[in-house]
Amino acid sequence: MATWILWAAGALTAGFASVFTTPTNNGGSLLKQLNPLLSHEAQIYLPGSEGFVNATTRWGGATTPTFTAIVKVTTETDVQHTIKYANAHNYPFLAISGTHGTPSTLNNVRDGIGIWLRDMNSVKIHQDGTSAKIQGGIENGKLIRDLWARGKQTVTTGCDCAGFISPLLGGGHGWLQGRYGLPADQLISARVVLANGSAITVSATSHPDLFWAVRGAGHNFGIFTEIDVKVYDREKDQDSWAAMGLTYTHDKLDKVFEIANEWLDEKERDVKLTHYGTIAINPGLDPNMPIFTFWIYWQGSSIPSKYTAPLQALSPISTDFSVTDLAGVNTHLAAAYGMPACWKGFSRQFAPVSLNAWPIANLRTLLSLFGSMPSVFHQASFVLLEAYATNRVGEIAEESTAYPDRGGQLLISPLLGYAPNTTLDDVARRIAKEMRDALLEGTGEKLRAYVNYARGDESLEEVYGYEAWRLEKLRKLKREYDPHGRFNFYMPITK
Repeated sequence: MATWILWAAGALTAGFASVFTTPTNNGGSLLKQLNPLLSHEAQIYLPGSEGFVNATTRWGGATTPTFTAIVKVTTETDVQHTIKYANAHNYPFLAISGTHGTPSTLNNVRDGIGIWLRDMNSVKIHQDGTSAKIQGGIENGKLIRDLWARGKQTVTTGCDCAGFISPLLGGGHGWLQGRYGLPADQLISARVVLANGSAITVSATSHPDLFWAVRGAGHNFGIFTEIDVKVYDREKDQDSWAAMGLTYTHDKLDKVFEIANEWLDEKERDVKLTHYGTIAINPGLDPNMPIFTFWIYWQGSSIPSKYTAPLQALSPISTDFSVTDLAGVNTHLAAAYGMPACWKGFSRQFAPVSLNAWPIANLRTLLSLFGSMPSVFHQASFVLLEAYATNRVGEIAEESTAYPDRGGQLLISPLLGYAPNTTLDDVARRIAKEMRDALLEGTGEKLRAYVNYARGDESLEEVYGYEAWRLEKLRKLKREYDPHGRFNFYMPITK
């Protein structure tokens, strides 16, 4: 009952009765009516302006939400006014931070209002030193560096130029998750602007059911203007990250991943160890088949030989070794600022699969499919083979958050990249689906798709979990907090 009263009060304030009418405002009237309500630093960008282009150019160009205007917000109140205005004039709206989301469901935003959070990017460490307040538009790379400079760290994700909070809402994966759990597990509380424009605090003691839901399905429930998260002291013996990358021709795949499966089977896996692979096409090394690079990461200044020696014995084409810090780990994957994984303007399509062991026969099939795809996809396509440490992730109870895949050990994600070309979009989706299906063949496992990489064609069960109680709880909360489906553009729980 309290939630419905909260919704109704906000809806009346917003003039929500008009939400079912046809939009009547063009950009000029939007400027005239909304602009006076916003803070001095906020701005409204219309199509054709530099600000509009900067906010709407996406990391994955095949995902094409369209906008009537972009509102660059700088305060929570700006977000509230923008949502109330959008509701009153029947505009869809979408939060914009890192623009890395690629599911096809985002294409349902037509002529909407984009709420650009990028200027809301401050980090404040609380006096107790164990938590920090982070604003909603911060990029992952900025957060890593801001905390590191102050002797702190938290569980951040792999790509510098992605937002931090949006991946957290889908659970998140990151370098320190073996020690501390997922990014979502670091959430202490959050300020959330709901679909009616009202703002609330969610935590273990304030709206606890919604607090459960936003840690795994948070894109469905609101815009997060700031959050409190756990942070941890840097420790000298853990500050360094040693990385060894070994590149092989396709014929070495079986032996390499047999070794990796032995690591997964260890009863007490070392929390310092992460391994990560990529499959790509390099005609200079192998003109007929993709090659693959297998990375070993170790939290320390050198990697124990028990991990490196068996792989070096397989005669890789090349070996790369370096020691860096947390901010530098992703340079090996070209995911640091200014590197290819951060470049915008390409079309990119994921097809994620979560598994518990490397499916070696299926990986061979994947290599063949990858090698046989049209050459237009060769230059910018990869398969991401992510195997972060999962020690602490699995210790946290499955039912404690909406994130549904704590048992998953691996994330295998074909990623097709190509120059924007609408005639190639369906081809890329078909090939990516073939690869996804091939990865599951014979494993006996159901598709579990990481929501932050989702394609958009997955079922609710495949994204949010197969337990009936989990889906019913999410649907119930969706009915309470977003009854009109205003947040139904990123892998919606309800249609």
